[in-house]
Order: sequence, then C-alpha cells, then structure tokens
Amino acid sequence: MKKIFQLLSIAIFMIAAGCNKEVLVDLDVPGAADYQKLYMPQANQYPIERSLSISDSVYTFVYSAYLGGSQNNQRTIELKFAVDPANVEAYNLKNGTSYKLMPAGSYELPSEQAMIKKGEKSTGALSMKIRTKGFLLPFQTYLLPLSIQEASAAVNADLKTSYFLITGSYAPGEVPREKAISLGASAVGNIMFDFDGKLIRKTNDGNLLLYPLNTDGTFGTAGQIGQGWNIFNLIFYYGGDRLIGRWASGAGDITQYAVSKTGAFGASKGIGQGWGIFAKIIPFKGLLLGVDNAGNMTMYPLDAAGNFDFGKIKVIGSGWNVYTRVFAYKNSLIAIEANGDMYQFPLAETGEFGLKKKIGSGWDMYGSVFAAGDDVLGLDGNGDLWRYKFNPAGFWPLKK
Repeated sequence: MKKIFQLLSIAIFMIAAGCNKEVLVDLDVPGAADYQKLYMPQANQYPIERSLSISDSVYTFVYSAYLGGSQNNQRTIELKFAVDPANVEAYNLKNGTSYKLMPAGSYELPSEQAMIKKGEKSTGALSMKIRTKGFLLPFQTYLLPLSIQEASAAVNADLKTSYFLITGSYAPGEVPREKAISLGASAVGNIMFDFDGKLIRKTNDGNLLLYPLNTDGTFGTAGQIGQGWNIFNLIFYYGGDRLIGRWASGAGDITQYAVSKTGAFGASKGIGQGWGIFAKIIPFKGLLLGVDNAGNMTMYPLDAAGNFDFGKIKVIGSGWNVYTRVFAYKNSLIAIEANGDMYQFPLAETGEFGLKKKIGSGWDMYGSVFAAGDDVLGLDGNGDLWRYKFNPAGFWPLKK
C-alpha cells in the first residue's frame, strides 16, 4: 500500500509540473560564451552568385550580422562593415580564380555603421546598393567581399565575410549575336553540330557537309565528306577522331566512325545495341548520356576504343523529358525548356550533378542550339545560324 501511495505522489507531482506554463531553460551551459560571436549569415553561402542586367536600375543586396550562441545579449554591440580589396586576392589565391574587385562607385553601403541592441541578436536586414551601367562590362564576373571590419564583440573569423560574385548581363532583347552563316530554310531541322570548331551538317538528302571556320567566326563554303547518312536518325561528334551515328531502323544500334580533321573517314565499328529507347543521347566528356521517354538519364562510360565500362553504368537523374534541347558545355549540361528558359547543371565525370541554375530565357526562338568551344550557336526558322560569345555566369535573355 505504501508503494502505491508513493507512485500516486510522483504522478501528481508530474501532472502539476506539466500544468506549469513557464518552462525554465538553463542557458548558462559550460562553454556557452565560446559560441557568442558575431557572424554574417550570408557568409554561409560561398559565394553568393548574382547576374544583373546592365541598365539604369539600382539593385539592392541584403546583408546582416548575427550574434551566435545560446546566451542573451547583455549589451549594445556596435559594428562596422567594409569592403576590403585584400579579400579579393585571398579568395582568388584559395580558389584558383582571377576575379576583379567590383569597380569603385558600383556599390554603396548606406551606412557602414550598424548595431545590435541590448536584448537582441541581429542587426536586422541592411541594404547595399549596386549600380551596373557605366561600371560593369558585359559577362565579366566581379567579386565583392563585404566584411565585419570592426566590432565591440568577438567575431567568428570564418564567417565574417560575405562574398558576392556579380556578373553583368545585357538587358532582355539586347544580347549581341553574330551571324555565322545563312544556310537557308531547307536547313531547318537538319542535324548539325560542332566538329572541333568547324561545322558538320546532314542535309535532307543524306549528304554530310563540312564547313570550315573563318578567322572572324563565320563559316566558309562547305565540302561534302559523306553521303547516305539518312540511315541514321542521330549523329554527333564524340571528340578526338570519332563520329557516332544511331541507326534509324531496327533497335537503334550505334556505330562509331573514325574521321580526320579534314573529314576523311576511316574504319567503323558497332559499339552498342538497343539505343532506340533513348529520346536524347548527349556526349559528355568520356560518357554517353541517354535520356529515355520517361525522362530518366543514364550514364555510359565509353573509352577511346569504343568499349563501354559496364560496371559504371548507372542512372544519374530524372525529369529530363521537360527539356527540348540538352547539350554539353564544358563541365556542365545546358538544358532548354519548351518555353525557352535555359538552365545550367554542373556535372562531374562520375555522374554527380551540382546545383541547377537558370541562365537565360527566350531560347525557344531557335530550333537547334549547340555548343562550339566557348560559344553557343543557334539556328533560327530562316536557316540563319547565329553565334553567341557565351559565359554561363551571366544571364542570357534573348527576348524583351
């Protein structure tokens, strides 16, 4: 009976404690003061990338400082923010880059001074003004390191600086382009691709034409390098000395052809079967990327002899059927939606994607878009092929 009374007493005590609305938390934990340091929340993003149109607009970037740790702030803290050019040199040295500091006059801190009031933990949102017109060059990326320069409290050295990477872009509809060649309306829908700077095109009657590259970026008069290529419904350059074609008949087997830089063909070799299941095949470095009708992307490592590494074949993505065009650009894939929006997907050779980034709009004005070295080429509905001096760090809005 005594034991039952004790249990009832404990239960009544717990119920009474649960009814108490005030919950006391001991914030004075051992070592708590070590975490009570100032930092910039924006410094956790390394770096913060922004693409801005070069216009009369004044842009606003938000920044702040915060006092970390679990303890309450017992006093008013004064801070000073500043842009230190020395941080540009340090950033470039650490990351192997060569960014320039944002030009003087292109950025403005309404007030370098800020404070965190007693009992509060943050400065609140502060605004930095950015001007582009007359300061930034198109598609050049600048670095703006904004730091807590002085403070009346301890500062977290690792999170005291926010790095803004700012790239100037043209306003919508003002992106410059150069006509590389006029192929005529009959070229619309033709397979064409970059061939080590030159242009290869398959005509409607199955002839394969090679257009030389002129020094001004235009293409010269074509020479025929093959015929009967209508047996393939897909042809692409795999780099080095190889073209790969997918057969239009049967299961869509793929064959590779040795080809010289002048367009002379050598030996051919069947390298794969059943590739008709793919709506798109994208060559990317040492891989073939196949996108099926469901939008799944599978990587197939392919060596210089035309042999697949079957142990490393794997699915690396989904949802790729929403893109009408996908092509490789350096260390990434560029994908275009039906509405013309363009995205960049960084991609490692092992098949891991980085963060998706929107880099353009209005690209539905071209029926064919592909990379040519650092440039991007687009074929319009008249059969005119246009060249863009491309940099995916900027934003490419082709229409107003």
